[in-house]
Amino acid sequence: MTETGSPLALLFDIVATTIRRTQEEEREGAETAAADHVYRAYTSTLGAALEDTQWTGYPALGGIEPSAVAYLGGGLWLHHTTTYDTEYSDGGDALTLIVPCSCGRGYITSHLESEDGLLELLAELQPTGGRAEHGSDTRGRYCASIPARALTP
Repeated sequence: MTETGSPLALLFDIVATTIRRTQEEEREGAETAAADHVYRAYTSTLGAALEDTQWTGYPALGGIEPSAVAYLGGGLWLHHTTTYDTEYSDGGDALTLIVPCSCGRGYITSHLESEDGLLELLAELQPTGGRAEHGSDTRGRYCASIPARALTP
């Protein structure tokens, strides 16, 4: 137990303040990066549909980069992160559309690479009201989606 007013207690307070400040900076940076990316790369779609204030930023957690999410309605979400993985990035930006399954058990994620790709995906989702359909196997419905509880912010 740390003694109140001790140098160690003061140092712990400084560390806690620094961590809070850093996390807030990471949240704001993630929101700004997401808004900038969709404005630049998805000008006619997401850039026109989303306001900068619709992004919610999250600080880095366990070695994962800061990220931001935006709710699109109908259970669909966008997830943006700045990454250095060049396989899934556009100048460091990675954007994912998170779509609820038609079975209601979870979500399917789709990495977005371009505005044209987003339009194709939305055209597929429009007839289902924004639900991802998946096939079934001989034992009944099959869902390999991410469980809904795993995506709750």
